[in-house]
Amino acid sequence: MASKTNCIKNGIPYFRIRRTIGKKLNNKGLWVDDIKEFYGKNKKEAEAKYEEFKKKRHAGLSSEKQFFGIMSDFFVYSILMNDSRFSSGTKERYEEVYRNYIKPSKIAGLPLTEIFSLDLQNLYNALDCTNATLRSIHNVMKHFYKYLEKEGYCKDITASIVLPKKSTAKNKKKTGPQEVIVWSDTEIRQIVQDLGNNRIRFLIILAINTGCRISELLGLEYTDIHDSKLYITKQLQRVATITPEGKHHELKLEKTKTESSIRSIPLSSAVLVELERHKNWHTKEMLKNGYQTTFIFTTKSGNFCDRHNINRACSRYYRLIDIEDKSFHTYRHTFCTNLCKNGVPLQIAYKLMGHSNINVTAKFYTNVDDEQKLAAITTIAPLMFTEVKESQ
Repeated sequence: MASKTNCIKNGIPYFRIRRTIGKKLNNKGLWVDDIKEFYGKNKKEAEAKYEEFKKKRHAGLSSEKQFFGIMSDFFVYSILMNDSRFSSGTKERYEEVYRNYIKPSKIAGLPLTEIFSLDLQNLYNALDCTNATLRSIHNVMKHFYKYLEKEGYCKDITASIVLPKKSTAKNKKKTGPQEVIVWSDTEIRQIVQDLGNNRIRFLIILAINTGCRISELLGLEYTDIHDSKLYITKQLQRVATITPEGKHHELKLEKTKTESSIRSIPLSSAVLVELERHKNWHTKEMLKNGYQTTFIFTTKSGNFCDRHNINRACSRYYRLIDIEDKSFHTYRHTFCTNLCKNGVPLQIAYKLMGHSNINVTAKFYTNVDDEQKLAAITTIAPLMFTEVKESQ
């Protein structure tokens, strides 16, 4: 008697069964059943091929919620994105690498118990990314598997993973000491003397004389300056609200980059005079445009300033006075370099800069030779040097 079949494939009759073998992302980014077809001369043979497939896959859990992709989605968007231990920038980075490298991977569609350390190792080995990206991916996976183990879903399989070194072009670094880009003394003088009543006048003067990050300056309130000191306790950041459907950014006050970034910086009398000048101008604008704010730097309507708009305003200004366009962070580099030139001890410069590690400050000292140090000590310093000395 002929075997019962239910389909024709390549002109040959077969018995076909369909079984859900995992989960996969559809073209809308949603997790759906991953269905595989198994063929045999009859139903029994088709079922046997399915059983063989399961054995090769180390038959796992039947609970749908314990598939890797569903659990990792839940962890990343409901737990990791709400973890206060991580900065908004770190969260955005973790979500980005998860979405681009882990979520589309083959392991995302498998039950948790069918994934072993070797599977994760093979995934890492095959990824086309930089070493830094791989470290971020691994950090996400470590946090995820610690959560899974704590909740009793499975064991942490990340401990035995070895991060392979990636040889992509992005990983190639320049050899030798890296140049620290700074403003020259002549450029600083020209920038200051040509500022006039430019809207960014006090922002630049404060950057020149404090070396603060732009995010720290844009988060300043008038109450953050008192007793002739500038107190850094927060920063303004573009914070991403992240969901599985996407993300949007808004400007928010955040904690400082690191705990060591919380600091006070003495201000000279000249900078305090500039503060009063700025405050008088700002008060007039508030009355004219009908807004009130406690923040030192705002838009014409009293809203937070976006650093990208500040960078564009600086670029326009540099073109106007015909000097080379450099990033706003150059003021920070210049401030630190001139602390070095003036013989300010490394430990003090480290505190003023608010670096996370004193080695970060030390690299500026390696870019100042003995002749420059001697010249700085034995000559009259320009405006910014004077500001630094008066501030100590």
